[in-house]
Amino acid sequence: MRNKSIFIFLIFLSFFILIPIIKNETRLIEKKIESFENKIVSLEKHLIEASLEFQYLSSAENLYKTINKNLDLKYESLDVSQIYSSLEAFINQQKQLSKISTNETQTK
Repeated sequence: MRNKSIFIFLIFLSFFILIPIIKNETRLIEKKIESFENKIVSLEKHLIEASLEFQYLSSAENLYKTINKNLDLKYESLDVSQIYSSLEAFINQQKQLSKISTNETQTK
């Protein structure tokens, strides 16, 4: 009877020692998993951006097809008249750009 109680006591004592160690190890593993999941999400975002850039740079037609396939909205190119409100706005913008580039070349 005494040996049996000592054996049971040793089993419980070992559980009291091993369970916190195992819990700490699993907590550390969960933190590492969460860190890796965050890195995966970040890399997936970069992959999507890189894929979009590749499609844009490879062909405007491919971009048009991809946008129409992935978006519910209809994609349409803008005319120059939709970008600037008038011809004067366009000319003023071009003058400003030419002044900036002229100033940059003079400072060099």
